[in-house]
Amino acid sequence: MSLKSNPEIAHLILAAGSSSRMGEPKQLLPWGDTNLIGHSIQQSLLLKNTSIHVVLGANYNAIYNKIKHFPIQILENVDWESGMGTSIQYGIQWIQQDNLSYDAVLISLIDQPLLGSIHFEALKELFNKNTNRIVATDLGEGVIGVPAIIPAIFFDELSGLQADHGARYVIKKNIDNVKTVLASTRGVDIDTIAEYKNVIKRYFLPKTTNKNTDLCSDKK
Repeated sequence: MSLKSNPEIAHLILAAGSSSRMGEPKQLLPWGDTNLIGHSIQQSLLLKNTSIHVVLGANYNAIYNKIKHFPIQILENVDWESGMGTSIQYGIQWIQQDNLSYDAVLISLIDQPLLGSIHFEALKELFNKNTNRIVATDLGEGVIGVPAIIPAIFFDELSGLQADHGARYVIKKNIDNVKTVLASTRGVDIDTIAEYKNVIKRYFLPKTTNKNTDLCSDKK
């Protein structure tokens, strides 16, 4: 049973990395009519009862200037080079200081653009029925990870993560208390230019078709 009919969820979008394998900031790679980080924010804005916190680090100024117009909280993790755990720590600590009392945090990455609002809503629907459990994404081949909704009872664990650990560490540690939503074929990480080009080729139609070219918006 839910603690609330509409739990308050803070969405923590992690976007602090330097994209070393990409060779350029992946956050700013074109995606539809925006870029990868803009797409992540747009998808989150479709959710109800959700506040958005974006954690930046590398290339802060360049990325900040591209997203500062959105109604979001932009956080700067100056310790981003130490690892993803520092971004989660910083984000959770900020969320805990917010005036709102959040029931959970939704953690997602900007390099999984095929998992958008529809997937987030599926996570929220399952969380509403299991508010004391982690609701994570089944990415296939035995991998359970983000996007994931993690209840407030785990905030201390998240804020105490080692620098080189991500949310998957907390998920794995508490696997007996985890529910999952299947990502199917959409749980694709984009880490290299080759992977980016392959996803674009597969999921975007030529504009000459006069169809909606933003196939990655997760709108149906």
